[in-house]
Amino acid sequence: MRGIITYHSFQIGDGKGKGRRSIFFAVRLLCCFLAAMFRAEGVAAASSVSEQAMHRGSAQQQKSFDASSSCSTCHLNIYDQFVESMHARSYTNPVFKNMFDELVENCADDESLVREMMDCIACHSPVTYLELEGSTFAEDRVNPDISGVECDICHRITGYKGPKPQGGNYIAEPGKQKYGPFPQQSDWHHVYAELQTKSEICAVCHNRINRFGLEIISTFTEWQDSRYARIGIQCQDCHMNSQGFLTGGKAVFESGRATQENLAKSPLRSKLYTHRFPGAHSETQIKGAIKLDIQADASSLIPGEEAVISVIVDNSKSGHRLPTGTAELRLLYLDFYAQIGNRTIPLPASSLYPGMFDVAGKGKYDAEFLGQDFPQGRRLYRAVCVDTAEKQTYYAYNAEKIIFDNRLLADEIRKEFFTFQVPDDISGKVSFVATLYYIRYPDPFAEQLGLPRAGRTELASVRRDVVPGRQPE
Repeated sequence: MRGIITYHSFQIGDGKGKGRRSIFFAVRLLCCFLAAMFRAEGVAAASSVSEQAMHRGSAQQQKSFDASSSCSTCHLNIYDQFVESMHARSYTNPVFKNMFDELVENCADDESLVREMMDCIACHSPVTYLELEGSTFAEDRVNPDISGVECDICHRITGYKGPKPQGGNYIAEPGKQKYGPFPQQSDWHHVYAELQTKSEICAVCHNRINRFGLEIISTFTEWQDSRYARIGIQCQDCHMNSQGFLTGGKAVFESGRATQENLAKSPLRSKLYTHRFPGAHSETQIKGAIKLDIQADASSLIPGEEAVISVIVDNSKSGHRLPTGTAELRLLYLDFYAQIGNRTIPLPASSLYPGMFDVAGKGKYDAEFLGQDFPQGRRLYRAVCVDTAEKQTYYAYNAEKIIFDNRLLADEIRKEFFTFQVPDDISGKVSFVATLYYIRYPDPFAEQLGLPRAGRTELASVRRDVVPGRQPE
């Protein structure tokens, strides 16, 4: 109110020239006051060319990163999406936090784990990592208001160190200007950066090599080797569109305004990136990621004989392996059975691999690693990571090598074969049912760290009714 009263008082002058100068001064004073107020409230106001130049030159004056909550004043919709994402909970989510706390304890006995600890912090709490400036991590250095992958981190990344983005090697420092994907500059703090539209900005954390030189997280590498990279489909086209995956081979984006404040409206855009970042933790995405089909020849269903039934597992909608990311924990399994009347006949998977790690219950570590309650005989899709003692491990920092990996490749369509012993007394139709499930981590891992069981998520299911001697329905 004091600024407004002063503004009105300056409109009164004794002479015409003096009055005009007073009015001019008052207007400038008011503009400065409002600009300061708007910035304090986080409102993105239009600015003059000289102000833009001033802001460009003063990025180094901002000493710390902004909390994501400060973005909500203008970018309310985007902020609401962000708080639902795993980026917002990257440090506090119980799976990471329990694993990380154990890693920190182990660092006392093994100095080689310190690098692993810092690599974890670099991607799960980037502001903490940058503010440590090379010093050793301590829990009391984590600011809970900026403990996740904050908006300001991603929108201040200018590049990465080294030949390839990976392992938290991003280059970022605080600054007033924020880098974004839109070529048009619509306000004083938005600057276009091509990196914001490329998979490389994701790769700085979604690819990692551990202390043994093992590429334990290879999502970016998997994408690089895929058809999607060759045709220019970026990570953002799937993980930042409204569906969470491609629809008809194309990304479907949200539209509207990037800001919701009223004083300086941002332009209407036909393409807005969602900041929910749907991924392996998002059922809406993973449930649509894979398709299944069943091939069964009715003429082969002869009583008393064996028939070969095929299940088609289609990962063509994904630009990386499935499962991807935390390879040492995540897995898929395929459940397949025949239904004849009231009888359910499981169709177990067979294996051509030494060690039979692709069949649940057959691998030498399965009883301990998967648990006694895991469905036996199911086809598994997983990577088996072992430590220096040749024992399967739940922990990326202990994985010396991967001894088996049959995860679905990007854009792969795989055919699985099952043998069905046709009953002698078969009559009527046979229903074949295939269901693919995703498990974030096994039950024994949950018990070891005191976590709730992850359960299973159904990704896809298909049923085919076949009448012997007829084509399948």
